[in-house]
Amino acid sequence: MPFPNVSTAPPMARAQLLQALRERQFHPFLQPIVCAAGRWQGAEILMRWQHPQAGLQAPGVFIDRLAEQGLLAAATRQMLQQLSMSWTGAGLALRQPFFLSFNACADQLRGDALVSQCEALLHTMQQASLRLMIEMPERGGDIAPAHCRRLFSQCEQADIAVALDDFGIGDARLHQLASGRISCLKLDRSFVAATPADSLYSRLVEKIVALAAVFNASVTAEGVETLAQWQWLRSIGVRRFQGYYFARPLAAADFLGQMVQRRLARKTCPVQRTRTSASKEGAASWRAGKR
Repeated sequence: MPFPNVSTAPPMARAQLLQALRERQFHPFLQPIVCAAGRWQGAEILMRWQHPQAGLQAPGVFIDRLAEQGLLAAATRQMLQQLSMSWTGAGLALRQPFFLSFNACADQLRGDALVSQCEALLHTMQQASLRLMIEMPERGGDIAPAHCRRLFSQCEQADIAVALDDFGIGDARLHQLASGRISCLKLDRSFVAATPADSLYSRLVEKIVALAAVFNASVTAEGVETLAQWQWLRSIGVRRFQGYYFARPLAAADFLGQMVQRRLARKTCPVQRTRTSASKEGAASWRAGKR
């Protein structure tokens, strides 16, 4: 489904954004992340706004406005809670290890509740083979080195992975690499789009892959759209890939259906709960995680 132009975006005054939160209009879409062989290994959880009049809205339309109003952290929690409810409602059990990543906003990164919220989410989903990865933005997500080290330590103790998102296009806050265990550098789509045709960009990408290896981190290439890009990136040591060449972002129900079709998960007997009871349970988990 194509996104509307920004000119058709709905009004975004604070009152309207709060109403969208109350009505649970911010939904999770998931884009698969594949290994070098093309098999699904994980997925990034992406936010979409399902507006009742304007239709499905791309994140570029509303994310900055949510952040300006101090509501992005709440919208992110709502998105993750809705995914948890969809997963448990579908009654899926993973057949093999799988990870889910999401973008943590600046307010979440600077606060003290992010790790405990992630632990609450994993507890609610009850999947022993499922891991979470927090994606830290290189732009707009600066946190003090001491806080960064504390956050990374908490993530490592909770077995939650950390990725640096859009690596190389922001403010190059390289102190993050020295603050603790980094699991992944996410190569921005603008770099991928220029490879392998542009020799200078290609050399830059090779150096980023080499830098990741120094810190025992993997590289995920975002925005892969052609076979030539995939083949070249594999040839220089990239092992994870994300982009339209493999799959577009999918609504949660469609994604979970694909998980079953690809034998990554199996159907179990779902717990019979009303929508109200499931919502209350999910909300309680998040409140417990917020300390």
